[in-house]
Amino acid sequence: MITRLIRNEFYLERKSSFNLLYISFFAISCLMFLLFSFPLSKISWLKVGGPVDILFRPRNLDELSKFLSLVPAEVHVMPIGACSNLLVRDGGLAGVAVKLGRNFSEIEVKDNQVKLGAGNLSSKVAISLSELGYDLSFLRTIPGTIGGALAMNAGCYGNYIGDYVQSIQGVDRSGKLFQVGRESLQFKYRSSSFPKNLIITSTIVKPKKEKQSFIEEKMTKMVSKREETQPTKTATCGSTFKNPDGKSSLLLEESIELKAWSIIDGAGLRGKKLGKAMVSNKHPNFLINLGGATAQEMESLGEYVRKAVYKKYKIPLDWEVIRVGRR
Repeated sequence: MITRLIRNEFYLERKSSFNLLYISFFAISCLMFLLFSFPLSKISWLKVGGPVDILFRPRNLDELSKFLSLVPAEVHVMPIGACSNLLVRDGGLAGVAVKLGRNFSEIEVKDNQVKLGAGNLSSKVAISLSELGYDLSFLRTIPGTIGGALAMNAGCYGNYIGDYVQSIQGVDRSGKLFQVGRESLQFKYRSSSFPKNLIITSTIVKPKKEKQSFIEEKMTKMVSKREETQPTKTATCGSTFKNPDGKSSLLLEESIELKAWSIIDGAGLRGKKLGKAMVSNKHPNFLINLGGATAQEMESLGEYVRKAVYKKYKIPLDWEVIRVGRR
């Protein structure tokens, strides 16, 4: 295999895709920001996970598009956000992880519609838009980025981001730009219809107009409820399992019969430990890292919870946390 750099163009003769990954990308790193064997535990909210072969942080849309066009098709490419809902296994990720940062965090208002860069933190979007009189207050307590929120149709208190989306923009695996309109999008509880190999770079949303004081009051109540009921000061990935009733929790009183936390609690699992992993005493649908837990311990504890709940209630719990990587 030969990799040559001529006039800033890369010419690749392919024999081994694995070797190609490292040799060709080493040349690309002269122009693009790449990190090799980057330990994802450093950015994971759970503080676990092995290294990714290559972490790519594009500076702009053109660079992202060019990079994807150069990466061999057989190399796995995965977009990651804040890693707030991601459990990376101890063996790490094969291929490339693409992380969009501050250069993909625009917030632009035009004709009562808002363009949001996928790299924005959801909480930042809620606060910034409240100052402009736009209400996406439910995003205030949702961890992670807008890109991740779109991929899983994040929501709480009866609201979902998919309810407000007008279109989504991004780059496909070959580096081509795309835009998908609302009529082609299918958002469901904790899922969306667009292919997983697409990298979302922005979205156009249409939030409601409200008084800033009204929005801020709602956000204050949401933050207060979150602090009261969830373990916000420890390493966790948020809600571990989807609610069996297929609905997000509400801010007001509600039936709790088919909420994940209630049946986990009913199975007597509050405070259950496995190594340094534990089911939260404060909110049983949160798994927490007590410090030094492995990804294997976190995942094994989650599987133990699933089996125990099914044994008692005959109700299957589906993972909401995305588990990826080599064991």
